[in-house]
Amino acid sequence: MTKRDSIVALLLLLITLTASVVIWQHGAAANPYAVLALVPMAAAMLLLPFRLAWLVMGLGIAGQLWQLQAELPTHHQMDTHYRAMVYGQVFAALLLGVTLHWLRVRIVRQQQAIRSLQQRQHRDEQLVSIGTAAAQFSHEVASPIQTIQFLLEDARQQYPNDADLQLAEQQVKRIHNLLLDWRQVAEDVRTHRLMPFEVHQLLQQLQDALLIARPDIHANWHDQVQQPVAVRADRTLLPALLSLLHNAADAAQATQQQLEPEPLAHPLAIEVLAALDGNDWVLTISNTGSTDELPPAPQLGQQLLPSSRGAGAGTLLSYSTIERFQGRVSWRRELISSAENLIQVVAEIRLPTEPYSD
Repeated sequence: MTKRDSIVALLLLLITLTASVVIWQHGAAANPYAVLALVPMAAAMLLLPFRLAWLVMGLGIAGQLWQLQAELPTHHQMDTHYRAMVYGQVFAALLLGVTLHWLRVRIVRQQQAIRSLQQRQHRDEQLVSIGTAAAQFSHEVASPIQTIQFLLEDARQQYPNDADLQLAEQQVKRIHNLLLDWRQVAEDVRTHRLMPFEVHQLLQQLQDALLIARPDIHANWHDQVQQPVAVRADRTLLPALLSLLHNAADAAQATQQQLEPEPLAHPLAIEVLAALDGNDWVLTISNTGSTDELPPAPQLGQQLLPSSRGAGAGTLLSYSTIERFQGRVSWRRELISSAENLIQVVAEIRLPTEPYSD
């Protein structure tokens, strides 16, 4: 409730009270202008928060019922007619309040839906830009990689036992395979080709990929899934989940470097828990982080958020990828130690499952 709401509410309350007193003094229920008391009540339902609006509405209804306590003319048996007029105005006020309340709720929900669509459209435009840049980059980097491979083959003929050349060939071959994988992923996305990923195998692939990419990060893996189920997706699912794991690893590592050499009461590690919740496969990723680097949770994955470690493009892509498979990602924070400024950041990924058989 803002200061403006308080001023408007006070003004409408004064108008409603004044109108009730004036109507009382000038014929009460017999006053044909008593219906004008509905105007400030309608204005309150349109302008004020619901609690203040119903406060004005309640005062207006009480003022209308108050007219029944006035002395009513009894000639020609008109008192019953006047009482019916009061009850009719009370009914009209209640009907007006309920109708305007319902309409405002509908309008607010529609506005929220429109804002969500606008935000999603803006995110999709960013994703298209990122995808275009990635496609151009992969096309341009293919030629230098082939050139480097030819040069390494010539050098290998001159120095067949050089260990550094062997290591360089392995890394170049890895880049070449990654480019081939990217082209296969792009083809799967273009043709909307989906395949079942058995959740135990998917979790093992994530564990192996994180171990290869981040051997310095300690991660605790817990698989509580008992029955064989699968997630239907394409090849982009694994990089999307792996990106969220990398974010958790980066946050834990940055917090560790920030607090060194001070000893920590709570060891920093990544906790990964896989479980089933109804028909959903739930992957929970927990890491210890600092409150200084974290953006507001509702903005995570919805737009690019510049920080000291990047712009959040990986999280943005992960969100979009998981949503394509009817999944969703949510975040929450839990305080660990206020003295050390540490919190537990928990990312929860939900994906629908289907029965799986070999």
